[in-house]
Amino acid sequence: MKNVERLLGTRVGFLLPSLKLKGRSGAQGTFEEDIHGFLMENFDGYTAAAGNLFGYWREDDGGESYGEHRQFTVALADDSKISVLKEYLASLAAQIGEQCIYLEAGNAVSLIYATRRGSGKA
Repeated sequence: MKNVERLLGTRVGFLLPSLKLKGRSGAQGTFEEDIHGFLMENFDGYTAAAGNLFGYWREDDGGESYGEHRQFTVALADDSKISVLKEYLASLAAQIGEQCIYLEAGNAVSLIYATRRGSGKA
């Protein structure tokens, strides 16, 4: 029997603070609902992992921080879509009160900083 394969593209994953996902994002609903709509519209699907996913990191001032997260994964078939995702995550970070969001794209790892409200810049 012959194998059938469909290449979906580069794996892109990001972490979001799990407790903040249930928060209200305005009249539309929760942040979780908004994220679902964005990922379905722009990436045709996603996976999410919840559970005992946590991390520690050092802040710029030397202090330690801790967070519990939900991990989201999308397939990036078109490289131009990474900028759409980064812009969305920067805006989302500002809305949920996060300084930045952890992002993995292929072998690259980065922090996507919150867009400063009113400036349009990260």
